[in-house]
Amino acid sequence: MKGVLSKSTLYCYPQGQRQAPTRHSQMASEGSCSCARLPCAWKRCPSTSPTVKRRVSLGFGLIVLATLPLACQGTESMDPGEWSQFRGPAGLGISPTENLPATWSEESVNVLWKTQIPGTGNSSPIVSHGRVFLTTSYLFGKRQARKSAIALDLDSGELLWETEIHSGYRGKRHHLNTFAAPTPVTDGRQVYVHFGDVLAALDREGQILWKNPIDPQYVEFAHYGAASSPVLTDRVVIVAQDREEVREKPGWLAAFDRQTGKEMWRTTWEDSCCSYTTPLVRRRGDREEVIFVMAGSVRAFDALTGEVLWRRGHLMDQPVASPVTEGDLLTVFSGAHTNKYGAMLRLSGSGKETRVELLWDTKRMIPQTASPLLLDGRLYTLTEQGVMACFNALSGKQLWKKRLPQGSYRSSLIAGDGKIYAVSGTGHTIVIAATEKFEMLSNNPLAEGGNASPAIVGDTILIRTESSLYRIASDDQRPAA
Repeated sequence: MKGVLSKSTLYCYPQGQRQAPTRHSQMASEGSCSCARLPCAWKRCPSTSPTVKRRVSLGFGLIVLATLPLACQGTESMDPGEWSQFRGPAGLGISPTENLPATWSEESVNVLWKTQIPGTGNSSPIVSHGRVFLTTSYLFGKRQARKSAIALDLDSGELLWETEIHSGYRGKRHHLNTFAAPTPVTDGRQVYVHFGDVLAALDREGQILWKNPIDPQYVEFAHYGAASSPVLTDRVVIVAQDREEVREKPGWLAAFDRQTGKEMWRTTWEDSCCSYTTPLVRRRGDREEVIFVMAGSVRAFDALTGEVLWRRGHLMDQPVASPVTEGDLLTVFSGAHTNKYGAMLRLSGSGKETRVELLWDTKRMIPQTASPLLLDGRLYTLTEQGVMACFNALSGKQLWKKRLPQGSYRSSLIAGDGKIYAVSGTGHTIVIAATEKFEMLSNNPLAEGGNASPAIVGDTILIRTESSLYRIASDDQRPAA
């Protein structure tokens, strides 16, 4: 049966590119966008007649669920109602959605639901096909921890299931960390969770499909605790685990088969220590590359083999903020201790022929933990002390710098609908206009804070605090009184 698309607004990713989705006009019947620059990724689907199902809720929000042949579904979601990994589409923190909320409070009617989350965790919510997935942990006994995955219904906030993944000796962690810090990732069918010592895949009903003790000795060496989130390529799950002390065994980056959990390759190093960044998957030329920022260098690995394709040295120590790209630009930051450094790089070529050009670097306005944004040719950074800055991405010229209210900031920035969201540890979300001039649009308090990064799904925002998860809509999408 031929799928028919009504004339409407859809979103697509330029073919072969891992970058923020672009809004395009979608005309009927063929599933091809009218983008004049690049062919839509929809065309990569081997089926010539995809079946598309839409479910629209006309109450307080618009929810679109797309059912595509599985061969079409890669690690990038074509649906703005999906937020499938840490920092959403392509890991860049940017949503194509319009009509996002700008104001709310604990008691406001545009808080669609608030659900208490059992246990503790810093992992961010991810969303796929109407379900929200998180991880959590519980402390018990003598230095023991139980680590679990949970799912909620996106419409109601109802807790659907919780599945224990692993219990055992918990090791050490930073006082701001938890034992459930890495964010899950999903391909729409399976959810992959990582806790430092164990990687597991679950189906959407919470059944464990496979579990791999990828680093059983990790808890013996852990100092600050696992923080790097898993990511997906076309074929494998990528996990990074840098050592946390020089005396430890080597750090590593590894790939695991998505269907079986079997290790496909592992690349190790002994010349770096203490990276907590999340890898960035990017297609360049005819291959996928995995970019990973570590102390002393940024490196790109072949996603199929783990071979190092290129590297560039830099003066970084214990990086936490994850890298982001826009077009051929790549920015990297590290703000640990007194060794603060950031750089804007331009990449050309691909594979071992990649040329890495330093456009500019800085030791000012360096984010310690919050991953930055590259958006419309501007770079936005946020320090832990709440100082936010905007730079021209090409020249490095500082366009503005302002101190945000309400305490410290460790959550990563996200953006959509011309707005940037910065969530503080005290539970306030500051909304800033994504423009060349600073404009604070609102200061939105909730009952408590947290360190998890927010997520955007459809025209709503999900915010995880220390004990709860909120779903928030714009004022004109709230339920009628």
